[in-house]
Amino acid sequence: MTLEREELRDDWTVAIAGDQVPSGAPADLVGRALSATVPGQVHTDLEREGVIADPTFDRNEDATAWVGRADWAYRRPVDVDPRGFERVDLVCDGLDTVAELALDGVVLGTTRNMHRRYRFDLNDVPGPAGQRELELLFESPYREAGRVAARAGAMPGPYDEPFPYVRKQASNFGWDWGLTAVTSGPWRPVAIERWSTARLAEVQPLVDVEAGEGVLDAHIRVERSGMNDLDQDGEDDDLVLVVTVAGPTVDGGTTRQRSRAQLTPKDDETVVTVRVPDALRWWPRGYGAQPRYDVTVELQTVDGEVLDRRTAKTGFRSARIDTTDDAVGKPFDVVVNGAVVDVRGVNWIPDDVIVSRVDRARVLDRLRVAADLGVNLVRVWGGGVYESDEFYDVCDELGLLVWQDFAFACAAYPEIEPIRSEVVAEARDNVARLSGHPSLVLWNGNNENIWLHDVDGWGEVLGDRGWGLDYYLDLLPTIVDAVDPSRFYTVASPWSGSESLFANDVDHETHHSWDVWNRLSDEHYRDSVPRFVSEFGWQAPPAWRTLRDAVTDEPLRVDAPGVVHHQKADDGMAKLARGIAPRFGSVDPSEFDRWHYLTQLQQARAIATGVEHWRTHWPRNTGVVLWQLNDLWPVSSWSAVDSAGRLKPLAHELRRLYDDVLLTIRPVTRASGPAGAAAADESGAVDGSGPDDGSAPADASLPAADDQPGGAAHDVPSASAGGTAELVTLSDTLSLGVSPGAFGQSPVEVAVRSARAGRDSVVRVRRVTVAGTILAEVTLPVRLSEAGVAVVALPESVGVLDDPTRELVVADMDWRRAVWTAAPDKDVRWEPARYRTTVAPAADGDGHDLVVEADSLVRDLLVQPDRLAPTGTVDRGFMTLLPGERVDFRLRGLTDADVRRLGEPFVLSTLDDHLGH
Repeated sequence: MTLEREELRDDWTVAIAGDQVPSGAPADLVGRALSATVPGQVHTDLEREGVIADPTFDRNEDATAWVGRADWAYRRPVDVDPRGFERVDLVCDGLDTVAELALDGVVLGTTRNMHRRYRFDLNDVPGPAGQRELELLFESPYREAGRVAARAGAMPGPYDEPFPYVRKQASNFGWDWGLTAVTSGPWRPVAIERWSTARLAEVQPLVDVEAGEGVLDAHIRVERSGMNDLDQDGEDDDLVLVVTVAGPTVDGGTTRQRSRAQLTPKDDETVVTVRVPDALRWWPRGYGAQPRYDVTVELQTVDGEVLDRRTAKTGFRSARIDTTDDAVGKPFDVVVNGAVVDVRGVNWIPDDVIVSRVDRARVLDRLRVAADLGVNLVRVWGGGVYESDEFYDVCDELGLLVWQDFAFACAAYPEIEPIRSEVVAEARDNVARLSGHPSLVLWNGNNENIWLHDVDGWGEVLGDRGWGLDYYLDLLPTIVDAVDPSRFYTVASPWSGSESLFANDVDHETHHSWDVWNRLSDEHYRDSVPRFVSEFGWQAPPAWRTLRDAVTDEPLRVDAPGVVHHQKADDGMAKLARGIAPRFGSVDPSEFDRWHYLTQLQQARAIATGVEHWRTHWPRNTGVVLWQLNDLWPVSSWSAVDSAGRLKPLAHELRRLYDDVLLTIRPVTRASGPAGAAAADESGAVDGSGPDDGSAPADASLPAADDQPGGAAHDVPSASAGGTAELVTLSDTLSLGVSPGAFGQSPVEVAVRSARAGRDSVVRVRRVTVAGTILAEVTLPVRLSEAGVAVVALPESVGVLDDPTRELVVADMDWRRAVWTAAPDKDVRWEPARYRTTVAPAADGDGHDLVVEADSLVRDLLVQPDRLAPTGTVDRGFMTLLPGERVDFRLRGLTDADVRRLGEPFVLSTLDDHLGH
């Protein structure tokens, strides 16, 4: 008989447990049973039944804080009749977090970890075999955390919340972009499984490529019922494992390969290898296709009866992280199928504070957006959760590499029991669960814990108490090596490869760039060239509609209570103000629309400064990972996509910055040679394609203002441009571009990064006035014999501005545009933008086409259709046009009546509208 699984989704109730309620809770809640959603968390049910208001709306967060301090009992009837099977198990794929499970009052077991799966054998539970009452009693996570904290002592961290003491989503307790909503409940499916003889306890299809042949090693562990001595010889019978791999062939056909193995009664685990000749390779997005193969694992008796079956999809690829010492330090090169990937990544946080509400459709939407923006790696951050199987399936499908953190973030973690044993079980469970996904390329021990320990003086508080270092240096790498040796493990992010080095050293492995934003203006991104930037970011508020719908403030003001509540970063509103002041000037709190536009523009400009600088210093830098892609509630944050799924202008700017070919104007790099690189080998990868829609250009950043606050909290080594040039000698790169100084002393130069192939093109560079008059123009060759970086020096006629307050430099190559101003925008004498608009229904029926034709210089035109309708979207961000140019916008989600209101204030606006010149 084949294993049967019955998910328990219906007929659940939830009630507050006990006869006492926490302060702030409705008194009439005692004894009241509410209909419950499973999988789910209690906030969802309380909100649906009107017990609480939406905690993400306005300032409701504080009024719902009591929910996390209550105990909750989930109940439903369950049929435990074996129905002819030998075993009946209760299977819980995720319980949040501290729970006692009982059947008719008989305790089955207890849990204290949100991040792992549980299984309970119901065979030996006293009572009848039919209908029973199942109860899941969830204790307040605060109470469990308090017990552990009393034994472990104070653990340093960023917030006055006890997340290090309980194995639960840390950001449930609030973060500098998140509200506090401490959840409880069966957040992943609960099921009854019935089986006989044996079942597949664990299946790990690990893949590699050897000499062009796909290799799948299926690591399989079985559990026996203990009741399968069919031949009555006193011991269990042999079992048979059959592993089948089927998928596409080079010639367009289908291959089907199969291997078998027999398990004796003494064996509960084995490895079954299946080889697929001439397997098509799975590639990261932009480097090739993502062919996937169907994998079927069957557990059979020796007579061929199928006892259990697992199916999955995988892809064949080789993957490694190269950290071999070089002339500068240690790189952090992600190598897939022999090709060094130019990583253009994003950090991922839980997409909802009530994480059980995140379904496959939402995951697919967010990750498709990421792929459309040019992203090829997603880092799943350690203060969230190990994501659902659907998340990694979508990454496999889209070619998005996955960097997976273990669930440790920004704090010291106790190494005492029961935490240590839970960490072991959690790590083994998730490493095994995720091992079959070709997108997953590395495991990371923690987020910032070692770095913060060193720079924030945690040792003075901790003394000789364990704080997690043993997990990161010994326990976790041992588990990864034992359970999934095919994946790379890095100790931390940031991490420099050795305890003897400062963890955030720019010359060694991974780096977090947070002095910029926290203390320094964005041109300081150019102070160094880290080997791999795994976090950097700049804040902006969400889309106008998202924030307007989230608060009741009337009118909207920068200092309105609701707006301020939806900003969680330390000194966040002041940092936003300090960020825009050097470039755009100060903004009165009453000028909300001006503030909203300028903070969005500053975010795009700041991120452009970092990405342009780092990507055009390949191969010294081989990766940038933006903090962050998404949000879990409406908030001013570092995200590119807000919690409603609306794209900020930054998202459109990423489409330009993350394209295979990046054009930029930057300060002259005074180095012994240009920064270029040989890139991926020719081992079968196909050229990636970039967007063809002329996505929004952005400026390089500007010189620091005199009043810019700053000063790094600690010394970090600085990577010079000369060091970048020196590293070029490590590869077979030709000298590229034109030497600095060849045309005089232009302070700026053009740099072109081509990530996938050589390039033979030209760049048109013009020096223009703010009125759009062309003062000088040159056309210069851009030649790359292979993927790398071309640096093109500029003659003084276009590179030197006679009047920085009235002139700018514009560079164009194909559809790509870069713009440079030498003075802060607030000091430039921008003239009023003059342009004409026409709008008509799109020929393909998908929305409306808005055409803007410039009669003057149009600087940073932004279209915000969400101001007209909640469904309104646009396919571009900030656009700069010269006189006579036109740009097409695709508007979606607007009616004809909405379109007629495009002239309303701030629906279309330009930089000059907001500078008050």
